[in-house]
Amino acid sequence: MKNKKKIVSITFILIIVLITYFIFKIFTPEKIRNIIQSYGKNSAIIYILLFSILPIFFFPVPILALAAGISFGLFEGVIYTILGAMINSSIMFIMAKKFAKDKVLEIFRKKISKKWYDKIINAEKNKGIFIIFLMRLLPIAPYNVINYLSGLTEISFFKYSLATFFGIIPGTFVFLNVGDKAINVYSNEFVISIIAFIVLTIVSFVLIKKFDKE
Repeated sequence: MKNKKKIVSITFILIIVLITYFIFKIFTPEKIRNIIQSYGKNSAIIYILLFSILPIFFFPVPILALAAGISFGLFEGVIYTILGAMINSSIMFIMAKKFAKDKVLEIFRKKISKKWYDKIINAEKNKGIFIIFLMRLLPIAPYNVINYLSGLTEISFFKYSLATFFGIIPGTFVFLNVGDKAINVYSNEFVISIIAFIVLTIVSFVLIKKFDKE
């Protein structure tokens, strides 16, 4: 039985690695934008679908968010991005619950600090919803890793989804605003969008440092 579980775990990880390689090779930021825009009236559905699937294979979500900002503008892009992110984070949470728990833990243990790894893994016992919210709030936090790690905790799906929804809103607005204003990188609006990104990052770090001392 143990050997069977190991084979399933190794096979699952190999499949993820192979698909990730091909996705990074095929989907450049320019191609994503072109794919989205080429579907005309159905472009929003295609974008939500891409956002629901690509992060499973560790595709960087900021690239998707920037592409949405360019393609849809700020407010429409935010709505589509939040929809895609909620679908995707749910899928990844469930995947982590069902497949390769030990192997996934082993991989992700190396991707974040031991202190925060322990905080996330023991999330339900230690202010779980607030921890996930804080990690979501930080624009440069590893979105994909948080999704998978959260699925390995005792935190409920409802609390995880709640923390995810409210945590991604600020960063989504910031990234989409950068993409929306990136058409003219010399404009005051673009400079303001970059300042907003820096401010959110600093505020997030301050909150995390404060919580880290508790």
